[in-house]
Amino acid sequence: MSVTDIAIFWGGIKIAVEDYLDLSSDALHVHVSILLLLFFALVTRRRLYHPLPYVLLFLVECMNEFIDMNQPVGSIESNWPASRHDILNTMFLPTVLMLLLRWRNRSFMRPDG
Repeated sequence: MSVTDIAIFWGGIKIAVEDYLDLSSDALHVHVSILLLLFFALVTRRRLYHPLPYVLLFLVECMNEFIDMNQPVGSIESNWPASRHDILNTMFLPTVLMLLLRWRNRSFMRPDG
């Protein structure tokens, strides 16, 4: 099975999920990013402010975009601007959440906090 075959198969799954849930691709990226971040925190037994769940999420998103970039020629997915858009959509809320939790955790650990 080639990467293009995987891309076609994966693209079909994503479209089916978008249709079933009546969500846009952007909304699906945001929702799945939070769910995966929580999943990776649970599986690794790390807190949400620990970098490991965040890095695992980023790796999954990079794999998703690699697959998308291998869609057949003419697909709206197989271009760098679309992938950059998806990466930003996927990683924005997890980044904000992780940074806020790290900041909050450090401020509570200070003697004057």
